[in-house]
Amino acid sequence: MKPRRPRACGAWWNAVLYKLSFSAFSLEAAALLLLLGQSRSASVLLGFLVLHGAASVLIALAIRLLLPRRYAQPRAWVLAFLFAYNFFMPVLGMSITMLAFALGIWLPRLARGPDYGSVEPPRFDTHRNQEGTGFRGGQVRAQLANPAAPLDQRLKALVALQDTPAHATGELLRKLLSDPADDMRLLAYGILDGKEKQIMQRIQDNQRLLDAGNADEGERYAGHKRIAELYYELIYQDLVQGDMRRFAGEQVRLHISAAQRHDASDAGLWFMLARLELQAADTAAAAHALERAQQSGFARERLLPYIAELRFLQRRYADVRQLFGELQASSTLPAVRAMRGYWSR
Repeated sequence: MKPRRPRACGAWWNAVLYKLSFSAFSLEAAALLLLLGQSRSASVLLGFLVLHGAASVLIALAIRLLLPRRYAQPRAWVLAFLFAYNFFMPVLGMSITMLAFALGIWLPRLARGPDYGSVEPPRFDTHRNQEGTGFRGGQVRAQLANPAAPLDQRLKALVALQDTPAHATGELLRKLLSDPADDMRLLAYGILDGKEKQIMQRIQDNQRLLDAGNADEGERYAGHKRIAELYYELIYQDLVQGDMRRFAGEQVRLHISAAQRHDASDAGLWFMLARLELQAADTAAAAHALERAQQSGFARERLLPYIAELRFLQRRYADVRQLFGELQASSTLPAVRAMRGYWSR
């Protein structure tokens, strides 16, 4: 129990507390001496009541100064209770009150542990000091983000990223396009450009098959679906920006629509469209696509994080908490598991 002491006036607070307590004990002692005297007249009893009442008022004020803020309100009722408690229990009430405060202050201090513990400082290497070709993800990012690291080590780290999916490295590679080292900029640009050209080449090959005009209905459905997936891959891997990103999104919608004219019950197409509309923050289109995906048989367990994202965009936060509560903690990805932990608190 900590006293409600104002920081800026600690000396004044202590002085008032001591004066009130000393005066209360002095008046209570005087009242007891008067009562224990030889005389039993009414004036003696009246004097005792006056002195004891004054002592009860002063000790009530002193106790209220010691009370924590949450226990000191409402002020008038708290003071009335403290006065009545001490007035109708002479000596005993005051003694028990002071004993309770002493125990409340000193007992927690006896069992109190240290506020801070000692831990070993973490080790962090901004670049590798040993030769070798093996890299961990954290070491690669640390080296690439550190312009002071040796250039040959940074180049090796960048080469190690070229086979990593671009959706995990796209942001890092784009930051390297403004790197002070020319070799780093050129290599980062080459990796991004190579990944984009690979996907664009596959798009062109599938588009030529569609334009040939000799494909049946099933082949045209499969071709539009593949092209939609490839354009979405450009967006998902963060290989296109600005106008090219908007163009890729339009192409995804266009080819999904064409494929759905052949088979409107393909849950995968609706799911891909839902993810695209969520990235564009089009809540109405995303809600429709998610509903159709679920109606077409797409697993609700896989849809739940995206439905939660939609509800978040709609500012329906209670629904977000409820949806994450439906997820099984053991069956979700680490990122989704972290979000589930946040919303379940």
